[in-house]
Amino acid sequence: MIPTLAAALLLAQASPLPAQTPPRTVHASGEGRISVAPDIARVTIGVDAQDQSLARANADATTRMGKVMGTLEKAGVAAKDVRTIRYAVDVQRSFEKSTTGVVIGYRVVNQVLVTVGGLLDQVVAAGANDVGGLSLEKEDISAERGRALERAMSDARARASVLAKAAGGSLGEALQVNEGGPMPIRPIGVMNIRAASVSEVPVSPGELEIFATVDVAFAIR
Repeated sequence: MIPTLAAALLLAQASPLPAQTPPRTVHASGEGRISVAPDIARVTIGVDAQDQSLARANADATTRMGKVMGTLEKAGVAAKDVRTIRYAVDVQRSFEKSTTGVVIGYRVVNQVLVTVGGLLDQVVAAGANDVGGLSLEKEDISAERGRALERAMSDARARASVLAKAAGGSLGEALQVNEGGPMPIRPIGVMNIRAASVSEVPVSPGELEIFATVDVAFAIR
């Protein structure tokens, strides 16, 4: 016998489904840090020439930069690792005797951004007199980034375990894992450069710190 619709509704009302108890969870954040030595240096190298004649100032800057570029090429620096970032001609004026400013000379600046190793003393000797913006980096941080994430996950698990125990349970499996946003690579230690020393330019590379964060939801058993 096929039950009527009314009978089916009465049967459903008489047999309610058991209420679903939401799983107990605990959320924790973790941090991971890895220190690594830099393997490349990026530095701004340039020439700064001044003269009463624009032609002479430009010729001086061009000659010096040519020697600097030749030094980089002889040292094996690839063309892709040298990029011009500034070329400027500034008019120099004197305002001592005239409100309009009398032209007394010209200044020519030519700068390149170079990825180098131990070449700073050589390029200074070749004629570079404008050296700055030193940045020590690691070319590939994928392995260190992975290790930092592993440490961040272990840190989150340890914190969550304490919370789960305090809640009267034990830590279960990870239900959801979210990686934090990209964090800056921070230098550790001192990086120093003295362009005035031609025979030796001291650079203390120190270390870089790779930093990672995660947010994890764990089940509580």
